[in-house]
Amino acid sequence: MRPSPVAEITASVILRLLQTAARVGAEPADILMRAHVPYSMADLEGMTDRAGGMDTLPRHHGIAIYRESIVTIGWHSSRLDHKPQMHPDEFRLMCYCVISCRSFRDVIERQAMFFRTRGDRISVIELTEAGPLAIVTVDTLRRRKSFSAFLTDLAGMSIFTRFYAWLLGIAPQEFHVQLMHSSAFANEAMADFFAGDLVFDGPVNNISFSQSLLAMPIVRTPEELDNLLLEFPFEYIAAPPVGMPLRDRIRSIYNMSLARFAPFPTTTELSNLVGQSISTIRRRLAEDGSSIRTLKDIARHDAAIYLLRDGRRTIDDIALSIGFRDIHSFRQAFLRWKGMTPSHYRDIIQQSHANGGETRD
Repeated sequence: MRPSPVAEITASVILRLLQTAARVGAEPADILMRAHVPYSMADLEGMTDRAGGMDTLPRHHGIAIYRESIVTIGWHSSRLDHKPQMHPDEFRLMCYCVISCRSFRDVIERQAMFFRTRGDRISVIELTEAGPLAIVTVDTLRRRKSFSAFLTDLAGMSIFTRFYAWLLGIAPQEFHVQLMHSSAFANEAMADFFAGDLVFDGPVNNISFSQSLLAMPIVRTPEELDNLLLEFPFEYIAAPPVGMPLRDRIRSIYNMSLARFAPFPTTTELSNLVGQSISTIRRRLAEDGSSIRTLKDIARHDAAIYLLRDGRRTIDDIALSIGFRDIHSFRQAFLRWKGMTPSHYRDIIQQSHANGGETRD
């Protein structure tokens, strides 16, 4: 979810995207004009014919074309269903509505509330829990299963899963998508809109994941969201999801362990989980200015803050559940993190809630 170091994108990818948009009735020339890029379809076709389609466009031009293509495809789908379309600014507003949430469960509940407040009902989002799984249904209220509706839902579910993963600092592969559309719609264009675990022919669009993720804390800040939204979600075609940085992968493993009230994996287990030797892990983390000890400390800090805010567990229980030997060790660590004891921090949170306020780290 970080900006890609790649500064350019191949013309063949852009041309394929525009050809896909044309299949739903869009005019590629109009898309290029609204994207404010200095290319025509003839230009792109000529670039694709040369060097096996490896001629490139600047990254910002590719993102602009992708943005206008997504918006145009969504408009055609909404017109066929006689329903409103979500504007990119509304999506940004939804992101800002959830960034202050404490846990992933809160994110889903606030997201559902956001869509309920729209009188014109763009979508209906609901959370259900079934054994070890949690399922977020995303009913886009489409009743005509057209190719444009398929592409719009495909892009929308990709955006949701990538945003969820970013909020939690985990890999998008933790989320599994089922579409209400038939696999007959699937073709080579899918790669331009989605990467991940996808199945078809569901009763409604849905995203399933481990129920334990619901308790995970949100690890991003409003400042990080500002930076993300400079390009997200339209950076996708210029930077399809790839493996997470090693630091983020390990941090997500530690977050998951704490969310399940399980001990951190041993170094041998960690090596197996990430597929690298422990010496390589330590070297790569050091190159990134981090370490296993630091990542464990960050994970404990985030879990402690969430559990203290939640208020349902005693401080002794919190200390033991996040891996401290005793309350004294936890107190010393918390003094280092926040400059106050856990009980003092909880008192501040409770007082803030009593006054109707919201304290944020």
